[in-house]
Amino acid sequence: MLKKSLSVLIWIMLLLPMGKGGKLSAQYLEVDTASYIEWSENLYLNWQDYVFMEFGREDGSGMALTSVKHSVRGGIVGGQPKFEVKVLFVKNDSWTTDSTSITLLAHEKLHFDIAELYGRKIRRQIDELFKRGERDLKIYNKYVRQLLGDFKRFSHNYDKETRHGRDFDKQKVWFDNVYSELERLKLYY
Repeated sequence: MLKKSLSVLIWIMLLLPMGKGGKLSAQYLEVDTASYIEWSENLYLNWQDYVFMEFGREDGSGMALTSVKHSVRGGIVGGQPKFEVKVLFVKNDSWTTDSTSITLLAHEKLHFDIAELYGRKIRRQIDELFKRGERDLKIYNKYVRQLLGDFKRFSHNYDKETRHGRDFDKQKVWFDNVYSELERLKLYY
């Protein structure tokens, strides 16, 4: 039996130069939602979004990994920065050994929210560079790479301080801080 694809096509318009007049045309990018979930305020991940793995810790506690990707596309078009920043959950690379723990799922969901927080920081940085009059693509790339490095360190510290979600008090502190920052940077959603 043929496997039905559950993917939905999302067409994203990218603005690209075309012709001598610098007129813009649309190029469409296909995002396969069978493989990716785009971050949204109204979305809450569930265990069905993860691959189930049949191994675990000796103490019986569950493990999980949330794989996220920042898709930053664009460039300088007609002297103006045109960028698209997407935060994507990677389904096939995200896994769990415990598909019943709400606490573990909440910890993993915050990884996705942290990725969105850094997506907003990237969007804000692009906006600030534009307002400063920056037109050198290398400068934009430098700041994006720097923020992606900051994201990796921040995510590592989150796991370390919360002991991968097992320290409930620290988990609450991180939850409050991340959501406060998401709200503060809401303009860049």
